Amino acid sequence: MKRTGEIVLTIIGACFFALISVFGFMFLGLSGDNTFTQDMENIIVAEDPSLEGTDLSFLSDLVSAGGWYFIIVGILAVILGIVSLILLKGDKHPKAAGIILIVVAVLSALATVLISIISSILYLIAGILCLVRKQKETFNPEY
Repeated sequence: MKRTGEIVLTIIGACFFALISVFGFMFLGLSGDNTFTQDMENIIVAEDPSLEGTDLSFLSDLVSAGGWYFIIVGILAVILGIVSLILLKGDKHPKAAGIILIVVAVLSALATVLISIISSILYLIAGILCLVRKQKETFNPEY
């Protein structure tokens, strides 16, 4: 049985997860930018004037940690998507690939607070298709 639909959905989902990793790298770039950090501090002080004079240098560390978090989640999701593609190739282990895709979809959506919802939905649909589609049984007239 051909698993073209599952493979295409998994590849598109992996591309979106790779895009999330790129956003993580952008966060890392912004955390080292002093003008961005200063602009963030100005916006926070404008919202709440009682914070004026408070040390807000932790914001740069927060953006950096968030960047690493998105990078790790995105790369893990891409790697597990590739593993499931290998399991799907040749229709070897579609059940295992489906379970991996469903688990990655749910955990990554929760881990990124639904930022990766599109890619998670693609992985979820591919995983469900892997579990639902049955192989065609061949009739052997000798038995």
